[in-house]
Amino acid sequence: MHIYVKPHNDYAAHLIEIAEKWQRRWAEAKVFEADPDPSKPKFFLTVAFPYPNGPAHMGHGRTYTITDAYARFKRMQGYNVLFPLGFHYTGTPILTMAEKVVAGDEKILRLLRKVYGVPEDMIPRLTDPLIMARYFHEISKVSFIEMGYSIDWRREFTTIDPEFKAFIRWQFSKLREKGFLVKGTHPVGWCPKHNMPVGMHDTEGDVEPEIGEWTLLFFTDDQGVVYPAATLRPETVFGVTNIWVNPKAEYVKACVDGRVWILSRRAAWKLGFQLRKVEVLEELRGEELLGRWVRNPVTGEKVPVLPADFVDPDTGTGVVMSVPAHAPYDYAAIRDLSDDVLRKLGVDRGALRPRPLIRVRGYGELPAVEIVEKMGIRSQGERDKLEEATKRVYGDEFKYGVMRGDIVDYVAVGAPPELRRYVQGFVKEWIAGRPVPEARENLVRWLRAAGLADRMYEIMNKP
Repeated sequence: MHIYVKPHNDYAAHLIEIAEKWQRRWAEAKVFEADPDPSKPKFFLTVAFPYPNGPAHMGHGRTYTITDAYARFKRMQGYNVLFPLGFHYTGTPILTMAEKVVAGDEKILRLLRKVYGVPEDMIPRLTDPLIMARYFHEISKVSFIEMGYSIDWRREFTTIDPEFKAFIRWQFSKLREKGFLVKGTHPVGWCPKHNMPVGMHDTEGDVEPEIGEWTLLFFTDDQGVVYPAATLRPETVFGVTNIWVNPKAEYVKACVDGRVWILSRRAAWKLGFQLRKVEVLEELRGEELLGRWVRNPVTGEKVPVLPADFVDPDTGTGVVMSVPAHAPYDYAAIRDLSDDVLRKLGVDRGALRPRPLIRVRGYGELPAVEIVEKMGIRSQGERDKLEEATKRVYGDEFKYGVMRGDIVDYVAVGAPPELRRYVQGFVKEWIAGRPVPEARENLVRWLRAAGLADRMYEIMNKP
C-alpha cells in the first residue's frame, strides 16, 4: 500500500484541519460535559493549576496530556468522568511579573514582545496583576482546547473565585475537625516585600528555597555581650582559636530577646522574621570589633576577634568561629594575617595554632592544614579552591570522623572545679570517641538546654 506524505508545512496544516474538525464535533456533542448519571460509576480528577503569568508551554503540555490520557482511559472503562481545570491566580508569580512590567524590566518586556507575542497596546495593561492573569488565562485556555484536552470547560474556575475560596475554607475546617491539622511553627521561605511565604513556583527560575539551620554558639565578652558565631560544625567548638568578622561590613549591637548581641546588620534584620524581638541599639563597623576578646562557651578560653575578608555579612550572623585544624577557610585566613596586624591587635601568632579534634581516615591530625597545602591554596581569596577543600574535609569528617578523646582536657578552663568536673564528665561520656554526627547532635542539645547556643534559619540557595 502506498502512503502519500505531504510536504511538512502542508501536512501540518492538514493535521490541524483534522484536529479542528474533531474539536468542533466534541464541542457540539458536549462529550466532555459531565452531568450526574446514576447509571455510571463516577470518577473525578484534575491536575496542578497553571499560573497564568505567561502562555502555556511544553511543560504544561506534558502535565496535562498525561492527565487527559487518564481521563479518557477511565471513560473507556465506563466511568462518568468529571475533569475540570482551574487557574492559579494567587501567589507571587503573577504579582512579581506585573511588578517587573511596571519597573520596565527589559528582559521581561522583550519576553512579552518577542517570545509571547503580546500586542504592544496590551503591554501597559499588564501592569495590573489581575489583567495579566486574565489575559494569559484566556491565551492558555485556547492552547488547551487546541491540544484537544477532554476538560469540562463549564467547570472552569480560578483560585480567587468566591466559590473556590469557600471550598478551601471548608476543606481546612474539615481536616481540622478530623484531627489531620496541627497548628504550630516551622521555617518557611518568606518574601519580606510581599509579606507572604514562598515556594518553588514563587521564585525566579522555579527554584525551591532550601532552608538550612545554623547553630549559634554564644561567645561572650566581659560585659556579657553575646557574639553569636553561626556554624554548621558546632562539634569543632573545642578547637576555636579566634572569632572572625569582616572589617568592611556593617554590624550592630542589638537587643535580641532581652540579651545584647553583636551581629551583622543583615543578620539582625533576618532574625526579625524568625519569631524574635530585635531592637538595634548601635551601629558599628566591623573594624571597630577587632582586638576584642570573647570567651568560648565550652572551653572557657578567651579568644580574639580578628579580620577576615571571606566572612559574608549576609550569611549566618556575620560572626564566624575559627577552627584552623578542620576548616580550610580559617587556616588560609590565619596565614593571611600579617605579623604587623597581629601585633597591633595584641595577639600572639602562637595562640592561633591549630588544635586537632577529629580523627578521620585518610588524613593526618590537621585535615584542613593538610588539604590547603596539598591543593596549593595561597590565600583566602582563592574561593573556588577553598570551597572544594571545605566540601572534601567536611564531607569526610562527617562520614568517617570520630571525636578525639583528649578534647576533654580543653573544656571549662578556669571554671570552678565542680563545674569543670561536670562539663568534662558530659564531654567524656557524650562527645569524646563518638562519630561526628552523633557528637554534634549531643553537643547542640546540651548547649541549647544550658542557654549557651541557639538556632537561626537561612535560605542556603538564595540569589
